[in-house]
Amino acid sequence: MRATFLHMADCHLGYRQYNSRERQNDFTRAYLDIIRAAIDRKVDFVLLAGDLFEKRTIDPVTLDHAIRGLERLKKAGIPCLAVEGNHELAHYRDSIGWVRFLAERELLKLLNPQLDGESVTLPPYEEREGAYVEPVPGLRVYGMRYFGSSTAHIVKKVADTLAAADIQGIEYTIFMAHAGVEGVLDHQGGAVSHREMAPLRPHVDYLALGHIHKPYAFDDWIYNPGSPETNSLTEAAWPERGYYLVEVDTEAEPKHRPVLHANSRRPFERLFFKVDAYETPGDLLEACRRFVERRRSLFKGEAPVVELRLSGVLPFDRSALSIEPFEKTIIELYKPLHCIVRDDTRGAEFAVGIDQHLSRPALERQIIADLLGRDNRYRARSGEWTELVLAIKQLAVSGAPADSILEELTRGEERILQGEAVQC
Repeated sequence: MRATFLHMADCHLGYRQYNSRERQNDFTRAYLDIIRAAIDRKVDFVLLAGDLFEKRTIDPVTLDHAIRGLERLKKAGIPCLAVEGNHELAHYRDSIGWVRFLAERELLKLLNPQLDGESVTLPPYEEREGAYVEPVPGLRVYGMRYFGSSTAHIVKKVADTLAAADIQGIEYTIFMAHAGVEGVLDHQGGAVSHREMAPLRPHVDYLALGHIHKPYAFDDWIYNPGSPETNSLTEAAWPERGYYLVEVDTEAEPKHRPVLHANSRRPFERLFFKVDAYETPGDLLEACRRFVERRRSLFKGEAPVVELRLSGVLPFDRSALSIEPFEKTIIELYKPLHCIVRDDTRGAEFAVGIDQHLSRPALERQIIADLLGRDNRYRARSGEWTELVLAIKQLAVSGAPADSILEELTRGEERILQGEAVQC
């Protein structure tokens, strides 16, 4: 028996990332790109392992986009077999969700075990209900929706049911589920361990998963293609994700040959810049611009989403760091669809050493001089800056008009800066 199928998941149609309509369209474009691949390769069927939609409540445009892709498959004679993911499960008050709606319109076949208390059965798909179909003679596909924390418990019961199933004439078995496997992502909650998945192994040739957006494969039988579009900045680190094309030949060893393909998607560019070595905000901005120019010269693509992340210890006061000039630099050089500048920097923090025997005015002077001495902009003439700060403070305490304080501050700043220029 031979067959070819496409395995996809986590399309998240309708996700208006960054509140951008264009990003919402990107998710549709990625989905339709995979549909096109399935049709071009003339696959026998498509697996959709959950989270076709971003959320339970969708707008008419999102529904239209989903229908458009499924109608193309149907016109090409390619059945789409699906399970429901956690993002699209119907609200408990609703009779059906939108994926069930698509099944009612016979645009896909929605698979799921039947649960009756502690009993789990796996009936064939009939009249838009059931746990399995046989899209190719000799090949059977089972499906299971997202069950969250109950997944391991349901998997054990499904495995027991599979052990007793009539598999006469079945040469290849696929089990599709919206569930994650432990160990793929750090701090991933709700995933199932390999030990908990193991009971399926004797009965399943290909375990088709969705839910986790990072692509992975284990032991030549567990496969997850990852997300077609970039749902979060973290996912930009996994460029090779999108869908599996799988050729099955039960006369060969191994029985299947899955190949992971990356579909077309919006480019993301992540830039990381350390601030520690730059003494002034101007020096930092200039150095960062040179860095961004170098990265831009290597970047291939148009209108990306760009993230610039600033990190390290600032050698000057944090209040002097303005994000806007960095955003303007990114926009000028990349002309991005969306720009994100994250300030992960921290100020130089250490205790002020004081002499408790000093008078209050002397102690105040020492603390101000110490703080100014830490900032590279003021360190060289910290004594003069200290005198200016104290003079301004005295004017404020004595109730001097704001104009007089500003005039004194301006004169003092000019005097110190001119002194620096002469010294240079």
